[in-house]
Amino acid sequence: MSPARATADSAARKAIANEQRINVASIPSNTIGVAPLAADSSDPIAGPLAYALPDLLMADLAQSHQVVVVDRIRLDAMLRELHMVSSGRVDQTTAPRVGRLLQARRLLIGRLVSADAGKQINVDMRIADVASSSVAPAVQSRATSADILAAEKELAFRVLEAMGVTLTPAERTAIEQRPTKRVSALLAYGRGVRDEAAGEYGAAAQQYAQAVRIDPSFSRARVRLQAVQALGGDQESLSRASFTAADGLNPSLTDPSDVNHIGGAADPSFPQPVTVILTITNVP
Repeated sequence: MSPARATADSAARKAIANEQRINVASIPSNTIGVAPLAADSSDPIAGPLAYALPDLLMADLAQSHQVVVVDRIRLDAMLRELHMVSSGRVDQTTAPRVGRLLQARRLLIGRLVSADAGKQINVDMRIADVASSSVAPAVQSRATSADILAAEKELAFRVLEAMGVTLTPAERTAIEQRPTKRVSALLAYGRGVRDEAAGEYGAAAQQYAQAVRIDPSFSRARVRLQAVQALGGDQESLSRASFTAADGLNPSLTDPSDVNHIGGAADPSFPQPVTVILTITNVP
């Protein structure tokens, strides 16, 4: 086990053992965690997106210097310790406790449903307030787009606004940047996030490598590949497995010159049109 994971696992166990001593009033109001979304894990689109979207949301929220986002290693360790790694296990009932253990004032939770072979994606996210042990009522916002990332960006701005955060022009520009234009790369990335959460670093490395192979400009996937190799503790074997998996991909799906947008004709895993129904929670 890597030192980073061992430290996070130890901290998670210690937090649970000392749970009754945690003073929620002392948790800073600008702290937030983002849990995986509930989804049908067998769905080839909903399953990966349930992990990919929250991960990208973490990165976008962290662009603001006013927000402290619980890092991935700590979150994954806590969910493993509480046996909540499986998609959908963090709900309205358990969210306040998970947030309290993570020392996060707010915790984003929700559900993602894919219908009609991915033509319609329904996302329902809520913000649990750890201090009050409550989950605010949801407010629905609807957008029609061939790009699921449009919904994620809208959600990031809404959450920051609800937290009272005023973004600088540079922070807003950073959030608006799309990490990839290829849904096949996004889905591979989501599978990598899911494998990493379960501690399956070899499998995660293969998925991240696949995402990079499909879209070489997907810098976040490249960073996660390097990080998960370090977590796995056997960089040479993980690298070999990663690039073997990447080299075995269908070249027609991984041609760097193919920059079709998500939902384009060359990206059949996400046919057009796509209707995204995004439910966002306002924090009082």
